[in-house]
Parts: sequence; C-alpha cells; structure tokens
Amino acid sequence: MIESLKPISRLSLSDEIVEQIIDLISRGILRPGERMPSEKQLCQQFGVGRTSVREALRSLSVMGILEPHAGEGTYVSGDSSRYLEKTLHWSLLLDRKMVDDLIETRLTLESETAFLAAQRAGQEDLQEIAAAIEGMELSANQPDSYLGFDLRFHVAIARASQNSILFQLLGMIRGYLQTWIKETLSAPPAHDSELRANKSIAEHRIVQAAVTSGNAERARQAMKEHILSSSADLRAHLANQGTRS
Repeated sequence: MIESLKPISRLSLSDEIVEQIIDLISRGILRPGERMPSEKQLCQQFGVGRTSVREALRSLSVMGILEPHAGEGTYVSGDSSRYLEKTLHWSLLLDRKMVDDLIETRLTLESETAFLAAQRAGQEDLQEIAAAIEGMELSANQPDSYLGFDLRFHVAIARASQNSILFQLLGMIRGYLQTWIKETLSAPPAHDSELRANKSIAEHRIVQAAVTSGNAERARQAMKEHILSSSADLRAHLANQGTRS
C-alpha cells in the first residue's frame, strides 16, 4: 500500500474541464484540426479561472489530444482519436458498471430506432442501410474497413427513425459504439475475426429485412437480439483481457 496517497473527494476543476473536452471530441463536436476557443472564452464558458483552464489545456496537450501552436492558439490534434480509443478501451475494461450501462443504453436506444425505422424509413434510408451491409460483407476479413461499415449501418438505422433526438443520442455514444465493435472483432484468436464478422452480418441482415418489410416489432426484437449477442462477445473479450492484465 502507498501510504502517502489520500482519498479523492471530487475531481479538480481542471479535471472536469478535461473530461468535458474529451467528451466533445469523442462526440465529434470538436473535430481534428479545429482551433480551440481562447483561454478567455473557455474561462467564460466553464465559469472558472484561467489557472484551471491552463492546467486542463496543458494536460490535454501532454496526452496528445490538443496541440498548442505558438502565436496561433491551440488545436485539436489529428491523432486525438487514437488516445480517445485507448481511453474508452480502458474505461470498459476497468469499469464493469460502465459496460452494463452501455449495454442497457444500446438496448433501449437502438431497439427503438429500429422499431421507428421500420415504420418511417424512406427509399434513400433503405438504400443506405443496404449499402452499409454490402460494405460489411466485402470487408469481413478487413477489421478496420468493416468497423466503418458496421458503424454506418447503426447510424443509418438511427437516421431512418426520423427522430432527431434519438439520432443525436446515438451520436453521443458513437465513440463507445465504435470501441465496442472493434473490441469484439479483435478478440482472440485472431483467425476468428472473420467468423465473428459473418455472424454479425447475418444478425444485421435480419434487422434490415424487418425494417425493409415494415415489420416494426420484428425490427425491434432483431436489434435487441443482435445487441445481446454482441454484448456477450464483448463481455467475454473484456473478461479474458482482465485475466491477462
């Protein structure tokens, strides 16, 4: 035991600022290469002093999330997504309650978007959903490409729900969704990655068929079954990593 460590009662102001900025980047509100507001503007928006803002910006720069440019300001790093991916990975690995929360959120949110998509999807929506699945099939043995098409499918379903709030809510957990898909694909043994992708494609096909036919209840149930199946793979992968760490 390290006797000099003391219990933490709350996050410092600078830590809270760091968390908020990371959240904005993970949700795509702040994008790679985008210039950050000035220190003065950040102080006003966060309602804190300049010292807290400077500490937060310094921490984010050390992490590689922000890049300060002398005389030009501070910018979101082009490599910030790599750090965020690692952050989300460790969050899921170390905080099992977060895994439970994420599964519950996806079940609630995406089952409903699938239900509404079956009722409201237009021709363009159906074409986008089909294109996403076609991309998944063509890249089943290419995890990085597959990841993008899998994510595209879920975004297309949410958009087809014609509910802007649900669509925005999916955007809020997009970073976690991306990490979820990548974790399940990368689970050992590596040669099973394509098998897992093909299993997932079959599940996505069932959702697509229900949405296309307008069977809202079937779409909801199919999405629920897919998420539960995928969550079992995620839990197994994280448990395996936990025993090896």
